[in-house]
Amino acid sequence: MPTLADRYIPVPEHAERHSIVIRAPRERVWAAVQNLRPSDIKAARPLFAARDLISRLLHGHAQSDLPSFAVLAEEPGREVVHGVVGQWWRLGAAANLTVADFETFDSPGYGKATFGFLLTDLGGGRTRLTTETRVVTTSPDARRAMARYWLVIRFGSGLVRRAMLGAVKRRAAGR
Repeated sequence: MPTLADRYIPVPEHAERHSIVIRAPRERVWAAVQNLRPSDIKAARPLFAARDLISRLLHGHAQSDLPSFAVLAEEPGREVVHGVVGQWWRLGAAANLTVADFETFDSPGYGKATFGFLLTDLGGGRTRLTTETRVVTTSPDARRAMARYWLVIRFGSGLVRRAMLGAVKRRAAGR
């Protein structure tokens, strides 16, 4: 079955997917996804601190422009997809765009990314929660830069995604 993310980046250059089965009904898992906060994801703190340190060393200032993901599409109780455009390999600012802007954005030198959650009811009070990140670039130079960046950050990105899944699981289970 096609996902909402397929609408925005049907053929990603870079992607990762992680999932977890949660012993909670889909409604509780959805509520936990909607209420997830950065403070719930403790494993991300050292990674963001490292990114901040690198920015200070390279640019002389803290990384203050972490991407702000906009909701691109949502099917309540089933799926939500966020999107962002930026030059992450430069520790550069992310563009805050509308959904229409995201769809048509094609300025050379950038990456477009989606990040989403998909919930699947497995029956018996169990829900599979899947998170997927997809990235596509807008030019050959950006593609090469993103490939190098992805090589460096992919492990940490996966760690953050798995920590997010764990945080949702704890919240949905009421712990």
